[in-house]
Amino acid sequence: MNASLDQAARVIEAERAQIGHEIHDGVLPLLFASSASLSGLIEHFGDDLNPEVLKRLEQTLAWIDDAMQSGRRLLTEIYPPELQRTSWSMAAVDAVERLLGEHSERVEWQLDPSVHEVSEPVALAAYRIVVEAIRNAVGHGGASEVVVSGMQDDNELRLTVRDNGGGFDPDQIPSERFGVRAMRGRATLVGGSLKIESAIGGPTRVTFTLPKNP
Repeated sequence: MNASLDQAARVIEAERAQIGHEIHDGVLPLLFASSASLSGLIEHFGDDLNPEVLKRLEQTLAWIDDAMQSGRRLLTEIYPPELQRTSWSMAAVDAVERLLGEHSERVEWQLDPSVHEVSEPVALAAYRIVVEAIRNAVGHGGASEVVVSGMQDDNELRLTVRDNGGGFDPDQIPSERFGVRAMRGRATLVGGSLKIESAIGGPTRVTFTLPKNP
């Protein structure tokens, strides 16, 4: 990967980390304070409130709590892993466990050790793409089995995420589905490509390929 792509990848990760910092230190504390305050008001004055008003306050509290959970999930996705201390696949396993909880048991990892012999920007791309593909497979596709495989040889690095979910038409991806667009952009940024093979009813295969520099 040339120097300009390497620099671009690092800039994007720095911006993502800054967004994560703002969520962690700005948004989440405000949501937590709002939840605690509203919960206290309901506890102290709930018996004196009109039942309809109380119901709306409890619904608002539930929305705030949902927002906090969403914020925590975003932090898991946004903060770049410390790949100097661990492999990108171990970071991906950790992220998937935190994002999917018990559903992470549906994922089988079949990665050759050679896939870790890459630069940090490529490792970050592999991490982002694999985690997003797994999240889509389980969250959107309802997959009960996901297999992550990959190897690297003299010609290329190839990573594949296969699932048995409901599938979709790759030519009809809604414009609001930023996950797929982000995966394609991430692959292109480091000089690779992303191929998505699927159909209504499944299965789905996502392949990230990075040719070796000549």
